[in-house]
Amino acid sequence: MRIDEHSLTDRVSTTASRAAESQRIQVDTATSSGSTAAPGDRVDLSGLAGRISQSMQALASQTAQRVGQLQKDFQAGRYQPDAQQIAGAMARS
Repeated sequence: MRIDEHSLTDRVSTTASRAAESQRIQVDTATSSGSTAAPGDRVDLSGLAGRISQSMQALASQTAQRVGQLQKDFQAGRYQPDAQQIAGAMARS
């Protein structure tokens, strides 16, 4: 089995970019909708989006490191997957 580290990293990077983009969005119901909402009413998603973005970047880094280690192990002949674990995972999916 060959693992393409670049395509995996690209997918995670794309998702992290989307999270960062959503972090820039601020919704202020009083000014954007022109409604008669109270002056203190607003929705702020930037804090949550920032935490999601940081988590996704950390996950991408960890995944890239794990894939790199697996690649080195495979090339050195040290990668010995457990056939029963693989079969069980395939049966569950």
